[in-house]
Amino acid sequence: MEQRTAEEAYAAYCAGDQSAFDQIMHEFRQGLIFFLRSYVKSYETAEDLAEDTFVELIIHQGRFRGQSSLKTFIYSVARHKAIDHIRREQRRPTVSLDEITHWQGDEDTPEEHYLAQERAQVIAKAIATLSEDYQEVLRLLYLERLSYDDISRIMRKSNKQIDNLAYRARNTLRTALGKEAEYLEES
Repeated sequence: MEQRTAEEAYAAYCAGDQSAFDQIMHEFRQGLIFFLRSYVKSYETAEDLAEDTFVELIIHQGRFRGQSSLKTFIYSVARHKAIDHIRREQRRPTVSLDEITHWQGDEDTPEEHYLAQERAQVIAKAIATLSEDYQEVLRLLYLERLSYDDISRIMRKSNKQIDNLAYRARNTLRTALGKEAEYLEES
């Protein structure tokens, strides 16, 4: 049997095929939890928010109108749930060491692993100095590998705003990393 696209699976679910929702959950659950964890810092909370996001798809089937990919829609709903949670908890999202290590890929030797961990710490420290919007656009671009169109829908900004935001975020990160590199050289 040929695999359906997420949009086709959701349409099948809305048409009454209850098993089609399993494909959607299988396709997006882990990435969504990882995305949400960058906001809430707790795997358990991220799991809860991901489940709430999927419940939203079940309860409000008519909200997804196909104007974007289903992934974009799901991540947008999840982002709003995370922001609402953060507002309730009065926390600010940051990028974790786990995410940065994930961005860098797998290492072959213990030395490479150690160096990657050190780089990850420097990058995490630099990213933590960035504004929430800068952190979010970098996370969506490089971790989730979403397009500018998808990011503009998720963040509710124009493509030009996303382009400018990404440019400024990269430059600010580059500057922050320069300061971190200088600090490491002095140590």
